Amino acid sequence: MPTVDFTKAQTTAIPHVDDDRCAACRRCLARTVCKSKAIVQLDPGEPPFIDSSRCYACYICIPACPNGAIVRNGHK
Repeated sequence: MPTVDFTKAQTTAIPHVDDDRCAACRRCLARTVCKSKAIVQLDPGEPPFIDSSRCYACYICIPACPNGAIVRNGHK
C-alpha cells in the first residue's frame, strides 16, 4: 500500500499573514475570532504570524481582517 504524505497538504492549508497588507492593528480582529489562538503577535506594532501547530485551517480569520492581510497559500 502506498504511503501518503499529508505534511505538504497541511502546510498549504494554513493561511499566512501578508506583511505588506498588515497594519499591525492595536486590536487585531482576526486574533479575536481565532478559536484556537493560532494568531500570535509577539510585539505591539509588529505584524502577527499564524502558528501552524495551533491552526486547524477553519479560515474564519480571513474575512475578519479588515485589511485583507490574512491569505491562503497560493491565493491573494
